[in-house]
Amino acid sequence: MIHLEVTMNGNLRRFLPEGVASVFFELPEGTTVSDLIERLNGQNDIWIASIDNKLILRSALLKDGVKLEFFPYLEGG
Repeated sequence: MIHLEVTMNGNLRRFLPEGVASVFFELPEGTTVSDLIERLNGQNDIWIASIDNKLILRSALLKDGVKLEFFPYLEGG
């Protein structure tokens, strides 16, 4: 099992219990970013994923102890 912290930025907080900003997950080894996005039902809303301020691919395997951040689509005006 891997343990990691997930932070949802902006309006993505609606995907976490009671709209909190971050939660800790325990996930099976071999879980990808995409797997977690699907588990959160955020496929259509999560645009960017990063670990340690570095963008990562959805196909990346999650590792124990990391802090994963998700960001929504950005809109400009």
